[in-house]
Amino acid sequence: MTLATAAALLAALGGALWLATRRFVSPRVQRLHRGGSPGLMHGKTVLITGANSGLGRATAAELLRLGARVIMGCRDRARAEEAAGQLRRELQAEESGSDPSAGGAGELVVRELDLASLRSVRAFCHEILQEEPRLDVLINNAGIFQCPYMKTEDGFEMQFGVNHLGHFLLTNLLLGLLKSSAPSRIVVVSSKLYKYGDINFEDLNSEQSYNKSFCYSRSKLANILFTRELARRLEGTNVTVNVLHPGIVRTNLGRHIHIPLLVKPLFNLVSWAFFKTPIEGAQTSIYLASSPEVEGMSGRYFGDCKEEELLPKAMDESLARKLWDISEVMVGMLK
Repeated sequence: MTLATAAALLAALGGALWLATRRFVSPRVQRLHRGGSPGLMHGKTVLITGANSGLGRATAAELLRLGARVIMGCRDRARAEEAAGQLRRELQAEESGSDPSAGGAGELVVRELDLASLRSVRAFCHEILQEEPRLDVLINNAGIFQCPYMKTEDGFEMQFGVNHLGHFLLTNLLLGLLKSSAPSRIVVVSSKLYKYGDINFEDLNSEQSYNKSFCYSRSKLANILFTRELARRLEGTNVTVNVLHPGIVRTNLGRHIHIPLLVKPLFNLVSWAFFKTPIEGAQTSIYLASSPEVEGMSGRYFGDCKEEELLPKAMDESLARKLWDISEVMVGMLK
Protein backbone atom coordinates (compact mmCIF):
# COMPACT_ATOMS: atom_id res chain seq x y z
CA MET A 1 0.00 0.00 0.00
CA THR A 2 1.38 3.39 -0.97
CA LEU A 3 1.67 6.26 1.48
CA ALA A 4 -0.97 8.21 -0.45
CA THR A 5 -3.42 5.30 -0.33
CA ALA A 6 -2.87 4.83 3.38
CA ALA A 7 -3.42 8.54 3.99
CA ALA A 8 -6.64 8.48 1.97
CA LEU A 9 -7.94 5.48 3.91
CA LEU A 10 -7.09 7.12 7.23
CA ALA A 11 -8.84 10.31 6.16
CA ALA A 12 -11.93 8.35 5.12
CA LEU A 13 -11.89 6.42 8.39
CA GLY A 14 -11.58 9.64 10.34
CA GLY A 15 -14.54 11.11 8.48
CA ALA A 16 -16.62 8.01 9.12
CA LEU A 17 -15.76 8.06 12.83
CA TRP A 18 -16.77 11.72 12.99
CA LEU A 19 -20.11 10.92 11.36
CA ALA A 20 -20.61 7.99 13.71
CA THR A 21 -19.87 10.18 16.73
CA ARG A 22 -22.41 12.74 15.57
CA ARG A 23 -25.03 10.04 15.15
CA PHE A 24 -24.31 8.64 18.61
CA VAL A 25 -24.36 12.01 20.35
CA SER A 26 -27.31 13.43 18.37
CA PRO A 27 -29.28 10.49 16.98
CA ARG A 28 -31.68 11.24 14.17
CA VAL A 29 -35.39 11.09 14.80
CA GLN A 30 -36.37 7.46 14.25
CA ARG A 31 -39.92 8.14 13.15
CA LEU A 32 -40.54 11.27 11.13
CA HIS A 33 -44.22 10.43 10.79
CA ARG A 34 -45.42 8.79 13.96
CA GLY A 35 -48.32 11.11 14.59
CA GLY A 36 -51.05 8.70 13.46
CA SER A 37 -53.49 7.49 16.09
CA PRO A 38 -53.32 3.75 16.90
CA GLY A 39 -56.63 3.10 15.14
CA LEU A 40 -56.01 5.28 12.09
CA MET A 41 -55.95 2.31 9.70
CA HIS A 42 -58.45 0.13 11.55
CA GLY A 43 -60.73 -1.69 9.12
CA LYS A 44 -58.42 -1.04 6.16
CA THR A 45 -56.60 -3.68 4.14
CA VAL A 46 -53.11 -2.90 2.86
CA LEU A 47 -51.12 -5.00 0.38
CA ILE A 48 -47.33 -4.54 0.44
CA THR A 49 -45.01 -6.25 -2.03
CA GLY A 50 -41.63 -7.35 -0.71
CA ALA A 51 -42.78 -6.96 2.90
CA ASN A 52 -40.54 -9.58 4.52
CA SER A 53 -37.44 -7.36 4.87
CA GLY A 54 -36.07 -3.83 4.68
CA LEU A 55 -38.44 -1.00 3.80
CA GLY A 56 -41.38 -3.33 3.23
CA ARG A 57 -41.07 -4.95 6.64
CA ALA A 58 -40.73 -1.58 8.37
CA THR A 59 -43.77 -0.26 6.48
CA ALA A 60 -45.79 -3.35 7.40
CA ALA A 61 -44.85 -3.06 11.08
CA GLU A 62 -45.93 0.56 11.32
CA LEU A 63 -49.22 0.08 9.45
CA LEU A 64 -49.99 -2.89 11.70
CA ARG A 65 -49.44 -0.62 14.70
CA LEU A 66 -51.98 1.75 13.17
CA GLY A 67 -54.52 -1.08 13.04
CA ALA A 68 -54.36 -2.12 9.38
CA ARG A 69 -54.88 -5.61 8.03
CA VAL A 70 -51.63 -6.15 6.14
CA ILE A 71 -51.12 -8.63 3.30
CA MET A 72 -47.45 -9.43 2.70
CA GLY A 73 -46.87 -10.30 -0.97
CA CYS A 74 -43.47 -12.06 -1.00
CA ARG A 75 -41.50 -14.29 -3.35
CA ASP A 76 -40.10 -16.60 -0.67
CA ARG A 77 -43.02 -17.84 1.43
CA ALA A 78 -40.82 -19.46 4.10
CA ARG A 79 -38.88 -16.24 4.71
CA ALA A 80 -42.12 -14.26 4.69
CA GLU A 81 -43.71 -16.56 7.29
CA GLU A 82 -40.60 -16.19 9.45
CA ALA A 83 -40.72 -12.39 9.17
CA ALA A 84 -44.46 -12.41 9.90
CA GLY A 85 -43.88 -14.49 13.04
CA GLN A 86 -41.24 -12.05 14.24
CA LEU A 87 -43.53 -9.09 13.59
CA ARG A 88 -46.40 -10.70 15.47
CA ARG A 89 -44.16 -11.39 18.48
CA GLU A 90 -42.82 -7.83 18.46
CA LEU A 91 -46.30 -6.33 18.34
CA GLN A 92 -47.62 -8.66 21.04
CA ALA A 93 -44.74 -7.60 23.28
CA GLU A 94 -45.57 -3.94 22.65
CA GLU A 95 -49.27 -4.48 23.32
CA SER A 96 -48.63 -6.25 26.62
CA GLY A 97 -47.30 -3.02 28.05
CA SER A 98 -49.65 -0.59 26.31
CA ASP A 99 -52.92 1.08 27.25
CA PRO A 100 -55.78 -1.36 26.36
CA SER A 101 -57.98 1.56 25.31
CA ALA A 102 -55.50 2.38 22.52
CA GLY A 103 -56.71 -0.61 20.47
CA GLY A 104 -54.71 -3.55 19.19
CA ALA A 105 -52.51 -4.04 16.16
CA GLY A 106 -53.96 -5.22 12.88
CA GLU A 107 -53.94 -8.64 11.26
CA LEU A 108 -51.00 -9.98 9.22
CA VAL A 109 -51.47 -12.30 6.22
CA VAL A 110 -48.78 -13.90 4.03
CA ARG A 111 -49.31 -14.56 0.31
CA GLU A 112 -46.80 -15.87 -2.24
CA LEU A 113 -45.98 -13.41 -5.04
CA ASP A 114 -43.05 -13.59 -7.47
CA LEU A 115 -42.91 -10.40 -9.50
CA ALA A 116 -40.40 -12.04 -11.87
CA SER A 117 -43.21 -14.32 -13.05
CA LEU A 118 -46.34 -12.96 -14.75
CA ARG A 119 -47.95 -16.33 -14.08
CA SER A 120 -47.33 -15.85 -10.35
CA VAL A 121 -48.68 -12.29 -10.48
CA ARG A 122 -51.88 -13.48 -12.14
CA ALA A 123 -52.31 -16.36 -9.68
CA PHE A 124 -51.72 -14.03 -6.74
CA CYS A 125 -54.25 -11.49 -7.99
CA HIS A 126 -56.81 -14.22 -8.66
CA GLU A 127 -56.43 -15.35 -5.04
CA ILE A 128 -56.74 -11.79 -3.72
CA LEU A 129 -59.85 -11.10 -5.80
CA GLN A 130 -61.44 -14.36 -4.62
CA GLU A 131 -60.67 -13.89 -0.92
CA GLU A 132 -60.51 -10.16 -0.21
CA PRO A 133 -63.72 -8.09 -0.14
CA ARG A 134 -61.75 -4.85 -0.22
CA LEU A 135 -58.31 -3.35 -0.80
CA ASP A 136 -57.70 0.12 0.60
CA VAL A 137 -53.99 0.56 -0.08
CA LEU A 138 -51.58 -1.08 -2.53
CA ILE A 139 -47.88 -0.40 -1.87
CA ASN A 140 -45.60 -1.38 -4.76
CA ASN A 141 -42.45 -1.71 -2.67
CA ALA A 142 -40.52 -4.79 -3.85
CA GLY A 143 -37.50 -4.29 -6.07
CA ILE A 144 -34.20 -5.64 -7.30
CA PHE A 145 -31.07 -3.48 -7.46
CA GLN A 146 -28.13 -3.63 -9.86
CA CYS A 147 -28.12 -7.38 -10.37
CA PRO A 148 -26.01 -9.14 -13.03
CA TYR A 149 -27.79 -9.58 -16.35
CA MET A 150 -30.63 -12.01 -15.77
CA LYS A 151 -34.05 -12.57 -17.27
CA THR A 152 -37.42 -13.13 -15.65
CA GLU A 153 -39.49 -16.25 -16.27
CA ASP A 154 -41.09 -14.43 -19.19
CA GLY A 155 -37.79 -13.35 -20.73
CA PHE A 156 -37.60 -9.75 -19.55
CA GLU A 157 -34.47 -8.07 -18.20
CA MET A 158 -34.76 -8.69 -14.46
CA GLN A 159 -34.72 -5.13 -13.08
CA PHE A 160 -37.20 -3.79 -15.65
CA GLY A 161 -39.29 -6.95 -15.35
CA VAL A 162 -39.59 -6.94 -11.56
CA ASN A 163 -39.44 -3.24 -10.71
CA HIS A 164 -41.77 -2.07 -13.48
CA LEU A 165 -43.58 -4.78 -15.45
CA GLY A 166 -44.47 -7.06 -12.52
CA HIS A 167 -45.95 -4.15 -10.58
CA PHE A 168 -47.62 -2.78 -13.73
CA LEU A 169 -49.57 -6.02 -14.21
CA LEU A 170 -50.26 -6.42 -10.48
CA THR A 171 -51.72 -2.93 -10.19
CA ASN A 172 -53.88 -3.23 -13.29
CA LEU A 173 -55.32 -6.58 -12.19
CA LEU A 174 -56.23 -5.13 -8.78
CA LEU A 175 -57.67 -1.83 -10.04
CA GLY A 176 -61.25 -3.08 -9.97
CA LEU A 177 -60.99 -4.01 -6.30
CA LEU A 178 -59.28 -0.71 -5.47
CA LYS A 179 -62.05 1.22 -7.25
CA SER A 180 -64.82 -0.68 -5.45
CA SER A 181 -63.03 0.05 -2.13
CA ALA A 182 -62.60 3.79 -2.82
CA PRO A 183 -61.41 6.06 -1.43
CA SER A 184 -58.27 4.00 -1.85
CA ARG A 185 -54.58 4.61 -2.48
CA ILE A 186 -51.69 3.24 -4.53
CA VAL A 187 -48.15 3.99 -3.35
CA VAL A 188 -45.16 3.37 -5.64
CA VAL A 189 -41.60 3.21 -4.31
CA SER A 190 -39.11 4.67 -6.79
CA SER A 191 -35.63 6.16 -6.25
CA LYS A 192 -33.72 9.40 -6.73
CA LEU A 193 -31.57 7.41 -9.14
CA TYR A 194 -34.35 7.75 -11.73
CA LYS A 195 -32.42 10.88 -12.76
CA TYR A 196 -29.74 8.75 -14.44
CA GLY A 197 -32.11 6.61 -16.50
CA ASP A 198 -33.95 6.97 -19.76
CA ILE A 199 -36.46 4.86 -21.66
CA ASN A 200 -34.86 3.28 -24.73
CA PHE A 201 -37.79 1.72 -26.58
CA GLU A 202 -35.39 0.12 -29.04
CA ASP A 203 -33.78 -1.99 -26.31
CA LEU A 204 -36.13 -2.26 -23.31
CA ASN A 205 -34.85 -5.78 -22.72
CA SER A 206 -31.19 -4.66 -22.67
CA GLU A 207 -30.19 -7.30 -25.20
CA GLN A 208 -28.01 -4.91 -27.20
CA SER A 209 -26.17 -3.64 -24.12
CA TYR A 210 -26.52 -3.98 -20.36
CA ASN A 211 -25.39 -1.66 -17.62
CA LYS A 212 -26.78 -2.70 -14.23
CA SER A 213 -26.75 0.84 -12.81
CA PHE A 214 -28.44 2.38 -15.85
CA CYS A 215 -31.05 -0.38 -15.99
CA TYR A 216 -31.97 0.15 -12.35
CA SER A 217 -32.34 3.89 -12.97
CA ARG A 218 -34.47 3.18 -16.03
CA SER A 219 -36.81 0.94 -14.02
CA LYS A 220 -37.19 3.66 -11.40
CA LEU A 221 -37.95 6.28 -14.06
CA ALA A 222 -40.54 3.83 -15.42
CA ASN A 223 -42.11 3.70 -11.93
CA ILE A 224 -42.61 7.46 -12.00
CA LEU A 225 -43.94 7.59 -15.57
CA PHE A 226 -46.34 4.74 -14.71
CA THR A 227 -47.55 6.61 -11.62
CA ARG A 228 -48.26 9.80 -13.51
CA GLU A 229 -50.08 8.07 -16.36
CA LEU A 230 -52.09 5.95 -13.92
CA ALA A 231 -53.06 9.08 -11.98
CA ARG A 232 -54.38 10.59 -15.22
CA ARG A 233 -56.40 7.46 -15.98
CA LEU A 234 -57.82 7.30 -12.45
CA GLU A 235 -59.16 10.86 -12.37
CA GLY A 236 -62.67 10.88 -10.93
CA THR A 237 -62.46 7.35 -9.47
CA ASN A 238 -61.46 8.37 -5.92
CA VAL A 239 -58.38 6.13 -6.26
CA THR A 240 -55.13 8.06 -5.88
CA VAL A 241 -51.59 7.06 -6.79
CA ASN A 242 -48.37 8.73 -5.67
CA VAL A 243 -44.68 7.87 -5.98
CA LEU A 244 -41.77 8.38 -3.58
CA HIS A 245 -38.07 7.98 -3.04
CA PRO A 246 -37.00 6.62 0.36
CA GLY A 247 -33.45 8.05 0.36
CA ILE A 248 -30.35 5.92 0.99
CA VAL A 249 -31.36 3.12 3.34
CA ARG A 250 -29.47 0.25 4.98
CA THR A 251 -31.30 -2.78 3.55
CA ASN A 252 -30.41 -5.97 1.70
CA LEU A 253 -31.37 -4.33 -1.61
CA GLY A 254 -27.66 -3.93 -2.37
CA ARG A 255 -26.88 -7.65 -2.07
CA HIS A 256 -25.64 -7.76 -5.67
CA ILE A 257 -23.08 -5.00 -5.06
CA HIS A 258 -19.57 -6.34 -4.56
CA ILE A 259 -17.57 -4.53 -1.89
CA PRO A 260 -13.90 -5.54 -1.46
CA LEU A 261 -13.26 -7.37 1.81
CA LEU A 262 -10.76 -4.78 3.05
CA VAL A 263 -13.20 -1.95 2.46
CA LYS A 264 -16.24 -3.61 4.05
CA PRO A 265 -15.57 -2.49 7.67
CA LEU A 266 -15.24 1.12 6.51
CA PHE A 267 -18.34 0.85 4.31
CA ASN A 268 -20.35 -0.65 7.19
CA LEU A 269 -19.28 2.17 9.48
CA VAL A 270 -20.16 4.85 6.92
CA SER A 271 -23.53 3.26 6.18
CA TRP A 272 -24.33 3.02 9.89
CA ALA A 273 -23.39 6.66 10.38
CA PHE A 274 -24.90 8.13 7.23
CA PHE A 275 -27.62 5.89 5.73
CA LYS A 276 -31.20 5.80 6.96
CA THR A 277 -32.50 2.91 9.00
CA PRO A 278 -35.35 0.94 7.40
CA ILE A 279 -37.94 2.61 9.66
CA GLU A 280 -36.58 6.03 8.69
CA GLY A 281 -36.64 5.11 5.02
CA ALA A 282 -40.20 3.76 5.29
CA GLN A 283 -41.67 7.00 6.62
CA THR A 284 -42.83 8.39 3.28
CA SER A 285 -44.49 5.09 2.31
CA ILE A 286 -46.31 5.09 5.66
CA TYR A 287 -47.26 8.74 5.23
CA LEU A 288 -48.69 8.27 1.73
CA ALA A 289 -50.57 5.13 2.81
CA SER A 290 -52.18 6.55 5.94
CA SER A 291 -52.01 10.31 6.37
CA PRO A 292 -55.19 12.39 6.00
CA GLU A 293 -52.92 15.19 4.73
CA VAL A 294 -52.59 13.56 1.29
CA GLU A 295 -56.23 12.53 0.89
CA GLY A 296 -57.24 13.26 -2.72
CA MET A 297 -53.70 14.07 -3.88
CA SER A 298 -52.55 12.07 -6.91
CA GLY A 299 -49.71 11.91 -9.43
CA ARG A 300 -47.22 13.54 -7.05
CA TYR A 301 -43.59 12.70 -6.15
CA PHE A 302 -42.54 12.69 -2.49
CA GLY A 303 -39.41 12.43 -0.35
CA ASP A 304 -39.17 12.71 3.45
CA CYS A 305 -42.96 13.13 3.61
CA LYS A 306 -42.88 16.24 1.43
CA GLU A 307 -43.71 16.79 -2.23
CA GLU A 308 -40.64 17.26 -4.46
CA GLU A 309 -40.08 18.41 -8.02
CA LEU A 310 -39.34 16.03 -10.88
CA LEU A 311 -37.02 16.37 -13.85
CA PRO A 312 -38.83 17.18 -17.13
CA LYS A 313 -38.23 13.66 -18.52
CA ALA A 314 -40.23 12.20 -15.62
CA MET A 315 -43.16 14.50 -16.45
CA ASP A 316 -43.23 13.78 -20.20
CA GLU A 317 -46.85 12.79 -20.82
CA SER A 318 -46.27 11.39 -24.31
CA LEU A 319 -43.40 9.25 -22.99
CA ALA A 320 -45.58 7.99 -20.13
CA ARG A 321 -48.40 7.04 -22.52
CA LYS A 322 -46.05 5.25 -24.91
CA LEU A 323 -44.47 3.30 -22.05
CA TRP A 324 -47.95 2.35 -20.80
CA ASP A 325 -49.02 1.09 -24.24
CA ILE A 326 -45.87 -0.99 -24.70
CA SER A 327 -46.07 -2.34 -21.14
CA GLU A 328 -49.63 -3.55 -21.81
CA VAL A 329 -48.35 -5.60 -24.73
CA MET A 330 -45.31 -6.90 -22.84
CA VAL A 331 -47.37 -8.26 -19.92
CA GLY A 332 -50.04 -9.72 -22.18
CA MET A 333 -52.87 -7.34 -21.35
CA LEU A 334 -53.13 -6.63 -25.08
CA LYS A 335 -52.30 -9.21 -27.70
